[in-house]
Amino acid sequence: MTLSYPNPSLSEMAEGSERLGSTVDEASQEQARTPSPSMSTPIRRILLTVIILSGLMFSCLDTSIVSTALFTISVDFDNYQDAPWTILGYLLTYMSFAVGLSKLSDIYGRRNLLAVSWVLFSGFSIWCALAGNMNQLIAARALQGIGGSGLYSLAQVCLIEQGPNRPEVVGALVGITLSISYILGPLLGGAISNWTWRGVFWINVPFGTVALIGIYTLWPEERRKKYDAWTAISKIDFIGNMLLVVASILLVFSIQEGGSFVWSWSSPVIIWSLVVSGVCWVLLALWESYLFYGKCQVIQPIFPLRLAMGRVYLSGLIVTLLTGFVYISLVIKIPERLQVIYGDNALQAGIHLLPLLGPCAFGSFLGGVLSKKQNLTSQTLMAGCALQALGIGLVYGLAQPESRLHLLLGFTAIYGLGVGLCFSACTIIAAIEARFADFAAAQGAVAQARVFGGALGLAACTIVFNENLRRALGSSSPSSSGGGLTDEQQLGQIQHGPVVLAPQASGVADSVIRRVHLAAFKEEMLVMTVFAVVAVVVSLVTYKSKPALVAQTIAHHKESASRASDTELETTSSVRSLIR
Repeated sequence: MTLSYPNPSLSEMAEGSERLGSTVDEASQEQARTPSPSMSTPIRRILLTVIILSGLMFSCLDTSIVSTALFTISVDFDNYQDAPWTILGYLLTYMSFAVGLSKLSDIYGRRNLLAVSWVLFSGFSIWCALAGNMNQLIAARALQGIGGSGLYSLAQVCLIEQGPNRPEVVGALVGITLSISYILGPLLGGAISNWTWRGVFWINVPFGTVALIGIYTLWPEERRKKYDAWTAISKIDFIGNMLLVVASILLVFSIQEGGSFVWSWSSPVIIWSLVVSGVCWVLLALWESYLFYGKCQVIQPIFPLRLAMGRVYLSGLIVTLLTGFVYISLVIKIPERLQVIYGDNALQAGIHLLPLLGPCAFGSFLGGVLSKKQNLTSQTLMAGCALQALGIGLVYGLAQPESRLHLLLGFTAIYGLGVGLCFSACTIIAAIEARFADFAAAQGAVAQARVFGGALGLAACTIVFNENLRRALGSSSPSSSGGGLTDEQQLGQIQHGPVVLAPQASGVADSVIRRVHLAAFKEEMLVMTVFAVVAVVVSLVTYKSKPALVAQTIAHHKESASRASDTELETTSSVRSLIR
């Protein structure tokens, strides 16, 4: 039994000169009928770009589209306590598999892994739509997140290899797509759930079907190298994947569950989750070091240690995590504040996110333009982090009930511009600082760090909110507050998931909810300001006096992809140059 293995490593090409001769002979025979990415027509390239970006958009869309439908889902299943896990279950797998799936694309090919991701995402969307209870929905969402993780992480790899040749355009497309998805998520969720909440999952299926057809009809032909099944499977870093997934999931799980008062911080469940997570992180570092130093040359490490040893790349990765911590949390908390304090409905709250998301898209484009002729990614990253700290700091200073809405939105615009610059700069840094052999892992790690930071940020917000709720309940009673939280079940709902505290729940006093939200929002903004300031400090470490040219490096990655990944090796000299 043999498997198609489209991405042989460069070291395998050097195993023997006799293999070179046969490889080149095969290449010369099929060169005429095997198009390379560089030979793709402009229309094909545009359509492929749209398909890749649609995967990015739908995977991000499903992180927020359920939020506005959550109350309806909770009522339908009569289960409020577990409702937040329909979001968290998706986020946990969405963040945990990004690096692993990106690395698998080195072994089985970009096209194949992108197609598998669409199948998983669309297939489990059907299960979500057909779920008969909350547990089924949570399980389906977790499995759907695996497909979403592949669509998200592979998009950044495939765009550089198959998309536009201009780095600034790639950065702009990613930023605009992310912004659109964060805008459409709450709006579509609210609109569709008025008809049926199951519709928020059904809409993924037709788009996934079209995307699959497009992938297999438009993607440039892949030259397949034959390997037996065991050889291909033996290259997968199963241990590294398992350790990364367990470490990530248990860390977020323990923070979220402890902060939601589902389990006390001193309970064995939380303590052991944190301990096992910490042990897995340590074991992951030791295992990847073992692979890196040549103790096992067959397995391809999920995260090559040389990436972590690169000062610029590692700093950019940390900035990405810190940016995700603040950005994803803010995209959730701002609409929540607008609805609770300013009385916005879901549609109005989504529209009021435009001042944040519009500059974010513009910043993504601007970040690429600034490095078009000269590599200014480090300076761009520093400026972006500074704008983030300024914007979120101003939002923190304005976190008062009498604050004017237009000032709040203006400050979020400053923050959004900084986020866009950081998104673009970190993506470019990952592209130019990583070797071609590590390119997919480098981009996958950036994608995972962004979502991982966001998951940690949301968990931190849950802790802050519930601590303020507990203080508010300790200082007031139903009699003193004029009709407070008289229903223990409703109190549990609020503690376990603030998102479903909806003022729609009867028996919950508006005054208590508003007071808790005002106090919690200010503390949340303070935490985010601290993280933004730390990002500024870390961004300073990315400075290089003579960095590589961006356009030149991206062009080299495209050329390397066409030679060693999905298309023919053209001549003997090209093979030898790769080996050297």
